[in-house]
Amino acid sequence: MKILTKDTWQIIRQNWKNILLFELLYRGITTPVYMRLVSRGIRLALQAAGYSYLTPANIGNFLIRPVTLLIFAAVAFVGILILSLETAGLITVFQGSAYYQKLTPLHILWGGLQKLKDEILKRNWRLPLFLTAQYLLIHLPFIMRTIVRYKPANFIFQELKKQPVAVAFLVVLLIFGILAAIPRSLTAYGCMIEQKHFHSGVVRSWQMTHKRKWKISSLAMFWELAVILLAVVVYAASVCIAAVCVVCFSRQNLAMAVLLSAADRLETGIIYLASILATVAVYAALSVAYYQYGNRRFHTERWDFGYPAKDSVSRKTMAAVLSIVVCVGLFYIYDLVRNGSELSEELLIETEITAHRGSSKTAPENTIPAIEAAMEELADSVEIDVQMTSDGVVVLGHDASLKRVAGVNRSIASMTFEELEKLDVGSWFSPEYAGTRIPALSEVLELCSQKTSLNIEIKYVGKNSELPEKTAEMVREYGMENQCVITSANLSYLKRVKAVLPEVRTGYIISAAYGNFYSSEDVDFISIRSGFVTSALMQNAHEQGKAVYAWTVNTKSELERLTLLGVDGIITDRPVLAREIVYREEATESLFEYLKLVLR
Repeated sequence: MKILTKDTWQIIRQNWKNILLFELLYRGITTPVYMRLVSRGIRLALQAAGYSYLTPANIGNFLIRPVTLLIFAAVAFVGILILSLETAGLITVFQGSAYYQKLTPLHILWGGLQKLKDEILKRNWRLPLFLTAQYLLIHLPFIMRTIVRYKPANFIFQELKKQPVAVAFLVVLLIFGILAAIPRSLTAYGCMIEQKHFHSGVVRSWQMTHKRKWKISSLAMFWELAVILLAVVVYAASVCIAAVCVVCFSRQNLAMAVLLSAADRLETGIIYLASILATVAVYAALSVAYYQYGNRRFHTERWDFGYPAKDSVSRKTMAAVLSIVVCVGLFYIYDLVRNGSELSEELLIETEITAHRGSSKTAPENTIPAIEAAMEELADSVEIDVQMTSDGVVVLGHDASLKRVAGVNRSIASMTFEELEKLDVGSWFSPEYAGTRIPALSEVLELCSQKTSLNIEIKYVGKNSELPEKTAEMVREYGMENQCVITSANLSYLKRVKAVLPEVRTGYIISAAYGNFYSSEDVDFISIRSGFVTSALMQNAHEQGKAVYAWTVNTKSELERLTLLGVDGIITDRPVLAREIVYREEATESLFEYLKLVLR
């Protein structure tokens, strides 16, 4: 075992730079592309099913629809090819290491393509399926840690935990899968290196692992656990450093929210990198087992992996390749922020925190300072109200009269935009904001584009108003269809919005829960007074594929109640408090307590 562990380290060390570059380049390109494909597939399947959101209540019916199964089969096929190519590339590079060769990332990719092409020509269709199962077993700890953080996956997981029989069945199934996979663990090498068909590859793997199953599984498990331990240590250290930075450089009232956000992003990044290292380490261990035990069968000398490693990639080449990966990653981040991600919105939807009229406890409502404060306080979205001036400019404003915020007893509709710009809507809130003016919707869209999402409430100003069409056209003009939702208390307004901009999500604002208010095709979610949100309402709305947003939630007890109900969105004047309650796993009253919680 000690010799095999040392050999595994040596075979990784021989080509570690090239392997790292290959993995970063390959995953840096395929991950965002595949995520976008999954997102589009989910959106298409949801449209075919007539749902706006995927929720715990409708997921069962959604998954058994023929169109859904067909789309998911196509998406799964592409995913299987992507991970099979990655596996073939790793087998290629470790094959090169066994023969004392240095392979560049391009050679690794080309070798993987050749191996995958050979398997396709041999019609070894069972091999990619086997590789997928093997890949999932390797990544099981990371998959479990990832999926339980999202709905409806977490909902399903929590429900399963309440069923001892189901848990026992899954545990037995997992153990059976592991025991079945161990003697077949070297099948890919028999197929891809020795050019055997799948059945012959399985037989070859049985021959090589005979009486060595425990040793091979222990070797692979050792490296898997080593990577997990490293990830835990790095995460703990990173959170501690983040906590120190938060205490030193953030405002005290934002400290908890900033640390929550930082810890979440750190965990995501570390899981991603750890999955790469685990894949490399496990396949390195399997490669060592293949060459050592395969050769012993034919009475040849064992492979010696203890040769010195030499650099094969210049710093310029490494910098160039990493630059490509960074550019691809930045492009995806830009696309994700600008166009949104259906994957997170529909399948992995979390409770969204929306700042009511901006951060209206920090700055005067429906103004640029309030919106900027909401972004600083880490709100997921900003809710604003829009009306239209007498000269047709869409502006922000909630009340029918400007008396409360500007001291002028006139309506927005009775004034031109030029007249509105002269009004002071900040002094009533605080002398600090004296001179703050009413912004146009165009200013807000420009400010928020690629920065934060918007919940635009269209105030009802008469059936003949062009406000719904103008608002929808402006959202389209700024390319923010997936970055905005449009809400209204008037159902006809939402219908008119959908006629102009079908792809935008619309929300029906209601004060009380009476009637079948969530069945309209023009409504994607309902926005309701928080006191009317019950488990029955949540279930009924979710069965219709509609999300539920609650307003206006400012107390700790109400925030905790709605979080337990699993509400999809919370509209609040206190986004910092909401984030602390929604995103923490247990009640914590201080930054130190939260730090202890996330590190335990």
